[in-house]
Amino acid sequence: MDNFELEVLRFVKEWDLVREGQRILVAVSGGKDSMALLNVLNNLKSTLKVVLFAANLNHGLREEGPREEARMIEQFCEDRSIDFFHEKRDVREYMRMKQGESIESAAREVRYGFLRDVKSMVGADRIALGHNRDDLVENTLLRLVKGTGMKGVIGLRPSNGDLIRPLLFSDMQRIVDYVTINKVTFMEDETNAEDGFERNFLRLRVIPELRKINPALNKAIWRFFENIYDGYSLIDSRVETLMSRFGKADGIYFARLSELREIEKPLILELVRKIVSMMSFDNYPPSRERALAFFDLFSKDEGRWTVEFKENVKASRIGKYVFFYRGTLEFHGHEKSFIESIPFVYEAEGWQIKVESKAGISSENYGEFDGAFKSICSDSRIIFPLSIRMMNDKDKIIPFGMKREKKVVDVLSDKGLKGFSSMIMVLENAFGEILWIPGVVTSELCRVGPSSRNNVVFSLERR
Repeated sequence: MDNFELEVLRFVKEWDLVREGQRILVAVSGGKDSMALLNVLNNLKSTLKVVLFAANLNHGLREEGPREEARMIEQFCEDRSIDFFHEKRDVREYMRMKQGESIESAAREVRYGFLRDVKSMVGADRIALGHNRDDLVENTLLRLVKGTGMKGVIGLRPSNGDLIRPLLFSDMQRIVDYVTINKVTFMEDETNAEDGFERNFLRLRVIPELRKINPALNKAIWRFFENIYDGYSLIDSRVETLMSRFGKADGIYFARLSELREIEKPLILELVRKIVSMMSFDNYPPSRERALAFFDLFSKDEGRWTVEFKENVKASRIGKYVFFYRGTLEFHGHEKSFIESIPFVYEAEGWQIKVESKAGISSENYGEFDGAFKSICSDSRIIFPLSIRMMNDKDKIIPFGMKREKKVVDVLSDKGLKGFSSMIMVLENAFGEILWIPGVVTSELCRVGPSSRNNVVFSLERR
């Protein structure tokens, strides 16, 4: 094991990039960096105790080169007993389907789509990419020029979801030295010598000028990256905690405004960026202007409003809730389910409804039942078959503590839940009496008297 491979090993352990027993898919273009990565990981696989796979994509953008690269990588893998996967996908055809997409962005999306398809097929845990510190410098400068935020600065990080970059500590020159000394085969992509693309323009024209100001530019950008990463990690962990306050159903995120109002402005803005990124096809955050437009409306106690982001992703306030959704705010219905006996469990997206018998519940225990998410009902009203179905505009219920029937839609409006009308379910007995609206209210018909011995408990829990 040479010094470069030892440094890769230290970097992998420092950033916890792989773990024992994992299956690693290496993305290989055939260039110096990706071939160096494949060779290094192959030499370290017994030490790391991992299984390797390699994948190469022909983007359909060049007439000459891709076939030869694929054959070279295939031979390299065959000599080392590494399973190799190759495919051709047409980036230009993809661009025709997605108008306005740049060729670089389209190529990236097609490439990652291919890699994740292979990852799923072989059951890999991580996708290893050959990005190095020169790439980090280019990426950071490019995003700064375009006015990026903290997340943009650390976009090219050692680990990001299922993507890992074991060579991110190394300058490109050290990789060149490694493949030269170890006689690792590679092929040069001739488009790297052109400066028509933004990144190549930076590489060939801008960065050489910056190195005249600071010859140690790569180290300086890495220090900048680490400083921003430390700060962003703290913010990101808090945003992850805030995400737990959101429910999710049918691809729609929703939360009570009251649970978000006390949160500081920077966290709200980052929360919006995170949710919109997750809902966007390109996984990119909205502009700062759109995030601020959301915050301005969110911070005022006004009625219904909607903010449009990109790719038809929107946020709306309806009643006491804020919703993030794509296109039209509409929850899909669920089929009617019958309950012939209890205990019974019904599962919807992200939620679970339980109906079970509970004997011996006394008035002292009634405090644990809120009537919405956990409720108790006298078994005298449990007339089978019970059924769980979507509500309709004609439904009525006698809300607990009241004497008269009320339309369910009016109950939802009173509780600030109008935005959920297309996903609200009701539990009714064989007589068609609504006993419970999960997450909303229990019927007065369910009132438990002092003489009640056998009762039924309804509960709605997040899975």
